[in-house]
Amino acid sequence: MQLDTDIMASASIDHIGVVVRDVDKVVESLSSALGAGPWRIFETVEYYKDQLSLDDIGVGEPFNLKLAFARLGAITIELLQPLDGKSVYSQFLKSKGEGIHHVAFSVSDFDTTVAKLLQGGSKIIAGGFSEGKRWAFLDTKSGGMIVEPLENFRVEDHFGL
Repeated sequence: MQLDTDIMASASIDHIGVVVRDVDKVVESLSSALGAGPWRIFETVEYYKDQLSLDDIGVGEPFNLKLAFARLGAITIELLQPLDGKSVYSQFLKSKGEGIHHVAFSVSDFDTTVAKLLQGGSKIIAGGFSEGKRWAFLDTKSGGMIVEPLENFRVEDHFGL
């Protein structure tokens, strides 16, 4: 898939999402081994069908996550621990185990970015909106990479990292 580089010219990496089995263990490991932190930990984040659309795994079924965010050098890390319900994260954990789930980009034109990715053969596997912010997970079908364009949202600003 060849991406029109014009749509990504002003994009910047916002964060890297990592699906884990146990947020607390990974926080401890990354903190002690690499000096990551301080961490913002959210014990239970609930997602509901009016804020989320899902593709192959079910349309808008509610699910819960435990989340943690921290800086690791110049990079923001998002840890995602599925707690219950069917989600792209629980499916990822079941099929691939722990690991990098997505790379998120702040983009200036969400609709054009998503349209170009779809034209290039990517598939939307989840997306949502909240308080004027939009996001989508797109499977690029190349190298097993999931990208997440973000509109009006930067993790470090939202969570004070």
